[in-house]
Amino acid sequence: MIEEEDDEDVLKKGITFKSALKNILLILLIVIGAMFIYLGIGPDPISSWTIGFMLICFGATLIQFQKSPPEPIRQTLTILICKLCGLTKVRNYEKGDFVFKRIDKCEKCEDLMDIKDIYSVRLKSPTEKKKEQESKKETLKVKT
Repeated sequence: MIEEEDDEDVLKKGITFKSALKNILLILLIVIGAMFIYLGIGPDPISSWTIGFMLICFGATLIQFQKSPPEPIRQTLTILICKLCGLTKVRNYEKGDFVFKRIDKCEKCEDLMDIKDIYSVRLKSPTEKKKEQESKKETLKVKT
């Protein structure tokens, strides 16, 4: 199935307990670093500053670190059109395709077809949970 490009999936994601706990711990790490600097916790002032600065830098770096979302599965398609009879055909992209290239014979009039468009679409893949729910519903229907 083909799905149009949209960012609704990103908007549906909320704050999870795990991400909230991670952020709280990282902020706590930065606060501990600041305490090392301002309160002078440590054997001497230079080591306190060094430890505090390193903790603050490490915490700030980890807060900014984010997982990159997985690449969506995409399929590249080529649209062919016959100029004589107007027949339109969609096929998978093949290496060497470019717009206005004349290839493939038309099924109706045996004339060469032109490549009109080449585009890529994101494929919609059903989740495993949905498949399991559908199979459970089917088994319940069969039993009743």
